[in-house]
Order: sequence, then C-alpha cells, then structure tokens
Amino acid sequence: MTEQKIMMINMRKAIEAVPVYKRASAGVRFMSSFVKRHMKAQKVRIEMEVNDELFKNGIKNPPTRLRVVCSKDDKNVVTVGLIKSGAAEKK
Repeated sequence: MTEQKIMMINMRKAIEAVPVYKRASAGVRFMSSFVKRHMKAQKVRIEMEVNDELFKNGIKNPPTRLRVVCSKDDKNVVTVGLIKSGAAEKK
C-alpha cells in the first residue's frame, strides 16, 4: 500500500543561509530532510524532473518553493516527483 501527499516545500531560509555557489545543492539537501521529517521515511529518492527543476536557473538561482508529490512505499522509501498538471505545463 502506498501513501501519497502533495507538499509545497519552501526552501528560502535554507537557500539564503549558504554561499551563492551552493544554493541549489542546499535546496536538494533541505528537500530531502523535509520529506524525511514529514513522511517519517528511512530513505528519500528525488526524481530527475525535480532535480532538473531545482537546477533549471543554474546553481546560483534555484526556485524558493516547489510543489511536489511524495509517494511512500512499503519499504519506507519515499519518491519525490513533480506534480503533473495542465495549468503548470501551460506556463
């Protein structure tokens, strides 16, 4: 049985607390720890689409918020993916 949650992850404080050249990497680390804490997971797997979205403006200017869907499987592994919606694709 899988559990799914849609989350809006605000990474602004984590991103601003590190040097400019480490911002996107700090966002990935913060997202992983945030999902572990809120989904009570052992391991977090971030899909390539989420990683590409974090690095799309370069390492120095990542987005401050991301809306993702988190799916937890039976082995306590959470997969983080982007939400597939028509409104988001039109922009």
